[in-house]
Amino acid sequence: MSIYERISSVSDRHSQILSELGTIGNAPDDLKSHRAFLSDLQRQLARTNRSLEEVGKYTQVERERHEKYRDSTIRRLMYRATGKGAVFEEKADQEMKDYYSALEKENKMKGEKEMLDAQVREATDEQKDLQAAATQCARLQDELDTMYKRLFEGPTSEFPEEDEQENATKAAEIHHREIKRQLNGTAKAAQCLSRAQIPMKEALAHIFQARHACETDMYGFGGALADYRQQNHLSNAQQKVSQTQLLVSQAIQLDSDVQPLPRMGIVQLDMVSSILFDNFLFNMGFLTMIQNSYNEVKYAEGSLLGQIRQAKSREDALRTQFQDAARRLERARKDLRKIREEAFIRAADPPPPYVENTPRTMPVGD
Repeated sequence: MSIYERISSVSDRHSQILSELGTIGNAPDDLKSHRAFLSDLQRQLARTNRSLEEVGKYTQVERERHEKYRDSTIRRLMYRATGKGAVFEEKADQEMKDYYSALEKENKMKGEKEMLDAQVREATDEQKDLQAAATQCARLQDELDTMYKRLFEGPTSEFPEEDEQENATKAAEIHHREIKRQLNGTAKAAQCLSRAQIPMKEALAHIFQARHACETDMYGFGGALADYRQQNHLSNAQQKVSQTQLLVSQAIQLDSDVQPLPRMGIVQLDMVSSILFDNFLFNMGFLTMIQNSYNEVKYAEGSLLGQIRQAKSREDALRTQFQDAARRLERARKDLRKIREEAFIRAADPPPPYVENTPRTMPVGD
């Protein structure tokens, strides 16, 4: 079956799809803008609800103060007895004004809330209709793309412009996938590096505590307990350094631009030597080794921070490239779809075959 025959067999369905897309083709864009509109309404409603709650509390306070003056017969009589009846009435009048002012503000906000509630309900119902239309639009577009792919995929000598655009679209897809792969790897590597900061900071904290225990022991105040604390903190520091190095090694596997961290050697306390040579000079030397370990980890921390900045910079650059690649791919697909649609229409209604006109000859008389 020739391509023209295959196109003719699905021509009616093709026309039906195009007609339906002409009606609901803008649904995805409409849905996107409507979602933004609904989100804005919901934010306004949330702010109004919070403000209404605060205003309601203020109104309640003003109501209680107003009722206190309004219903306090004894207080009114006491003011009058001291010749300050006018002062009481003035205060009562002011409290009444404050209360009704607060009540007016609360009622105004209640009106705004009712209006926003209604708008959110209407917008939510409208979004359901738009979502249904967008889903139907996507289904029809998928069906159309499948139809075009079945008819035109691969070399089609009858439509060279379609072949050219198909190759351009495939190249755009390959580029898009490659940039996406690089972006995913770089983003995950940046996450690993960021997480590595936590065990590194914990390692520094343990080394600091080990140094404090060593200083205590150096002046004869720690004894065996200080030795145990040193050993425990240094062991924990080594564990945290190992966790840091593991995260960095994972980042290197994900992103080849990530570099290993500088050496982080954590000195360990030999309990036997500590018991045999527990004196000022031994502790002084061990304190120096602890400080060296701290300095190495601190230096590595600076290197890690630099690598995090570089990884995030690469991620930002790749994200920009990915967005550009996505736009190019979408444009290529739209162009291919348009070319295929035009080719389909031409093939569904081809021009009449060419018939050579033979010159008419006059009969030759005898």
